[in-house]
Amino acid sequence: MAALVASLALPLSLMANPASAANCSAAVYNGGLYNVVNAASGKVLDVVAGSTQGAAEVQQWGSANSANQQFYLRDAGNGYWTMQAKHSGLLLDVLNLSANDGARIIQWNATGAQNQQWLLKKSTGGGYNVVARHSGKSLTVADNNSGSRVYQALDTAGGLQRWFFNPTNGACGGPAPDGFAAQSGADGLSTTTGGGNTAPVTVTSCGALSSALTSTSPAVIQIPAGTTIDCRTAVRSESTCAVACPTYQDPGKSTYRVPVGTQTCKELGSTNETRYMRPRDESAIWVGSNKTLVGLNKDARIIGASLIVRDAKNVIIRNLSIENINPGLVEAGDGITITKSSHVWVDHVRFNLISDGHIDIQDSKNVTLSWNRFDGTNAAVCGNQHHYTNALSNSQVSLHHNFWNKTSGRNPKLLGAASRTHLYNNYWLDVPYFAIGASDHAQVKVEGNFFANTARPHWNEDNALIDANIGSNRYTGKSENDVEKDSGAKVFGDTVLFPYKLDNVDKLPAALSSGSGAR
Repeated sequence: MAALVASLALPLSLMANPASAANCSAAVYNGGLYNVVNAASGKVLDVVAGSTQGAAEVQQWGSANSANQQFYLRDAGNGYWTMQAKHSGLLLDVLNLSANDGARIIQWNATGAQNQQWLLKKSTGGGYNVVARHSGKSLTVADNNSGSRVYQALDTAGGLQRWFFNPTNGACGGPAPDGFAAQSGADGLSTTTGGGNTAPVTVTSCGALSSALTSTSPAVIQIPAGTTIDCRTAVRSESTCAVACPTYQDPGKSTYRVPVGTQTCKELGSTNETRYMRPRDESAIWVGSNKTLVGLNKDARIIGASLIVRDAKNVIIRNLSIENINPGLVEAGDGITITKSSHVWVDHVRFNLISDGHIDIQDSKNVTLSWNRFDGTNAAVCGNQHHYTNALSNSQVSLHHNFWNKTSGRNPKLLGAASRTHLYNNYWLDVPYFAIGASDHAQVKVEGNFFANTARPHWNEDNALIDANIGSNRYTGKSENDVEKDSGAKVFGDTVLFPYKLDNVDKLPAALSSGSGAR
């Protein structure tokens, strides 16, 4: 709210954003800033005279891209949204909770009432039917004229009751990336756009998902709200090694590891070479270049599928959950694997019950991981906390606003002289082994993060270069006195960082506990 209040001191004309997407029908995203455009008139929602007062009416007007014509969309749950005027911080509201046709739309303080919540129903003719939750009536204007007041009415499916939500940043289809994914790269791209403005396709089955992701054409692939795509195969047997958990952690308990290559069971920590046949059922889906995969609500899920981005560029994966990839085995599938790829953005994804790496990255550049949630609780592993969350080798990666929730190790593990990793405004909670671990001449910059009861916050395992701004980070619980807070190295002499601003570190636990993962 502070940023909104500060903006009120500026004339409306100086707060305009000159770039707004045209007639965008892509799904809205939580926290996105939009011009809301009437499909018939081409005019935009506008708070009359730029008023900041409660009860000011809403009209349609020609677009000036001014702050009183820009609205933040916020997820209110159960598929509903609030619309918050940028210039005032007030919400669009049906006057007096009226259920009648013709009831005016005003701006008002947030109350949590259903007359401030809106269902966005995709229209076959383009745009959205915007429906008031309390009344079931549609957002409406009577004609094409500037100054016409906006009201609710029974839906008749006309253009005066259909609206486009056009992102003010001009990027139809979702928010724009930041960090390394937003920089120019050796692949010839200036930023990451995924499938761009390609007409979206909706998928509800694993076959359709795989076909769309592996195609050679650009694609925007949407998973509808409430949809779980199950990609698990018929169960097959896997030869594994039983490795006993440490006695201080889980006496008498073993994990089952899949040997890789020529590995023996003893090399993996087993006392003998006895093999155990264990079930596995994941599938692997290869993700081609120029793809956007996005869930349309926080309950969009993929289970049992490892997404593999290999030798690809320009990929966006956003706003969904990836879950249940052989959680009873180790080395039996990542959530997302990124290898020899560039311009990849993974944003607002929740990972849960994953066999191996939630996200692993090798030999890749221009990658950003933002607002992801890595849930570590798993009863099948030692200590009931996942150990192999993220391994990043010889890659250029920005990580910000991610939440490692009760994971154990590799959060992330960084290695390789080509590694350039920037971590800011992230949150680690109850991590018993290590948060950030670096070795083999990896270069790491750490600032503005919150380490809560977490061991080895930024640990130089062996010959790494870590530049940690200790004063900007927060350390609580065991993190406060943990000596593994390596810092002081000079890093990124060959690397230019994307412009960024650190959030208030003390607000990160609340913000990331509720705001990371699918929304």
